[in-house]
Amino acid sequence: MERILLVDDDEMNLMVTEMILSEMGYHVDTASGGAECIDILQKEDYDLLLLDVELLDMRGLKVLEQIREIPRLREIKTVFLTASSHREDMTEALRLGAIDFVRKPVLPEKLIEVVRNALVERPKEVILAVDDEPMSLMATRNFFGIRYDVITASSGEEALTKIREEKPDLVLLDLHMDGMDGLEVLQRIHDTEGCDNLPVVFLTADSDEDTEAEIFKAGATDFIAKPFVVQVAMQRIRRVLQLKHLQDSLHEEVEKKTEALRESNQRMKNLSGQVIRALAGAIDAKDPYTNGHSVRVAEYSKKLAKKLGKTNEEMEEIYNIALLHDVGKIGVAIDIIRKPGRLSHQEYEDIKKHTVIGYEILSTISEMSSLAIGARWHHERYDGTGYPDGKAGEDIPEIARIICVADCYDAMSSDRSYREALSQSFVREEILRGKGTQFDPKIADAMLEMIDADTEYTMRGRCGDENNRT
Repeated sequence: MERILLVDDDEMNLMVTEMILSEMGYHVDTASGGAECIDILQKEDYDLLLLDVELLDMRGLKVLEQIREIPRLREIKTVFLTASSHREDMTEALRLGAIDFVRKPVLPEKLIEVVRNALVERPKEVILAVDDEPMSLMATRNFFGIRYDVITASSGEEALTKIREEKPDLVLLDLHMDGMDGLEVLQRIHDTEGCDNLPVVFLTADSDEDTEAEIFKAGATDFIAKPFVVQVAMQRIRRVLQLKHLQDSLHEEVEKKTEALRESNQRMKNLSGQVIRALAGAIDAKDPYTNGHSVRVAEYSKKLAKKLGKTNEEMEEIYNIALLHDVGKIGVAIDIIRKPGRLSHQEYEDIKKHTVIGYEILSTISEMSSLAIGARWHHERYDGTGYPDGKAGEDIPEIARIICVADCYDAMSSDRSYREALSQSFVREEILRGKGTQFDPKIADAMLEMIDADTEYTMRGRCGDENNRT
């Protein structure tokens, strides 16, 4: 079992990331600071270090710099966790030999993909850098030498000789060279036996469209503009090499990889759901009176979606979005959240901000962009008098209109600290009263049908008590 040391000073990120990795079968130890990380690494052996860029006691880059000075730890594989994308940070991390970056908040699919790739044991790929400028060759070797085995050639003829002898995995080729230029070298490479699939990436300061078209017409795999940005160049080279490895083994591996991918995707789907439910639980746990609210609203939303004729996939999406509709309450003061009585005007204004806070949190998850919809707009009203944006009618996303009805039903049908659950007849009357003003008429009708079918009033409050004030 591979051993991973996870370093993050954010307790929630630490918990979620550890859960994902443990679920996938890795042994995970944790540290909350740079000094603790270094101390643990000196005592224990790990296959991978997952290191947050920003730590309270020292920056992750400083931690890795100190680790690289310890002979026994110099080669430890490192992946950074980061909530930012500062070019300087990424460049320095690559210089220190970081393998990759994972954006926070962490998504299971991306995290597992990066960790799996990082843990694959393979020899360094060989890159042949071809340039007639010695300083350019030195810079290329310095930039890429940590991750790859870089060999060099200062002319086209020397490059062709090294290709035959060294059999590199990729060629970085300068376009303009004395004697044989880059395009001629590329043609000679294609004419060399066994080099049909050797990827060639051009380095060029020319940025005009004609040059770009000429390069690709000649059969180049890609090009990198000079002066190059290190992290961009690294990503392009890695992508090209990954494609080459895939093509080299495609015929014999296609069935095996397809089945493995199918199983992995299902596991990732299941794990994503677990992470979302864990976050929803953390939200509800902030107030004992709201325990279970997020799950109940998600269940009601899914039932409404079914009534409205949504597909199974759409129903699952709505369920997950509804689970996190109140995630913004993480940013609201706990004394307001837990206040047992009615809120003051200012407290009410403060708690209304949870819609925008939730939207800002979830909108950073680009792979699941729809998550933010429910968080921002579930308190909009059909007549345009809701918050935070005063949207009206069908300008409010349908998912948010569904969650709005489900949220209000749960608020009325669950116990609060200052009153018991309202009667079913009262809840029905309020839903009916809000039809066309607070609620989308079609969705309100669907909820009324659900209420009428629930003759024993058993649909309410199955997951716990609730004190939803907004």
